[in-house]
Amino acid sequence: MDNLSSIQFEQLVEGARVLTQGRRGPCVYLTPAGKVVKLFRQKGWWSSNRLYPYARRFARNAERLRELGFTSVNVERLAECRHLKAHLVVYPLLPGETIRELAARPEEQQRALAELPAYLSALHHSGVYYKALHLGQVLARADGSFALIDIHSTRFFPRPLALSDRVANLLHILDYAQDRAALTRYGLVRFFSEYLSCCQLGERRKAALARKLGKAISFPLLDALEE
Repeated sequence: MDNLSSIQFEQLVEGARVLTQGRRGPCVYLTPAGKVVKLFRQKGWWSSNRLYPYARRFARNAERLRELGFTSVNVERLAECRHLKAHLVVYPLLPGETIRELAARPEEQQRALAELPAYLSALHHSGVYYKALHLGQVLARADGSFALIDIHSTRFFPRPLALSDRVANLLHILDYAQDRAALTRYGLVRFFSEYLSCCQLGERRKAALARKLGKAISFPLLDALEE
């Protein structure tokens, strides 16, 4: 991992556009060369980030996602900025638009959301718990595939996700008002029913998952699944 001086960091982000602003300053830049510089600032006087920097986790998670067949960023550089008390990653900007951006346009909404349930089901079947899941973190690419961008908190399990983890992960989308609105326009029952129909689960476990999800959204999804 490189150690960047303050001068080297300023050279790295010279002319860059700030994409995300945090409480302690900019945390995501887009350089004129099309590179994303993402900062992970140290939290408090002690953090697990000291032992295993979030930047390194981010790079490792990108590698693991690729190994599982899922598209994510391609980290080109890891560095530490001691003057900022931060680590960083540098990677080329992934082309595409977020599902959130597409779903906000009525003419794109159906296309944006129609393939997402199957994609989420595939992630869960592969043991991927994408903790940051919301429609602003999933890119729709020109070839029709999806990609994940904010991946430092992603967790990996050696087997398909437990039913409770699936429910928690899916419901996380509904914590964001604009995403809940987009799924409501698409049809919440439709969205979760499509997810259930794609799940590679036995009938008993699929029925149990339908009951859990249905209870969470106050609708008998099991009935919808059997129609």
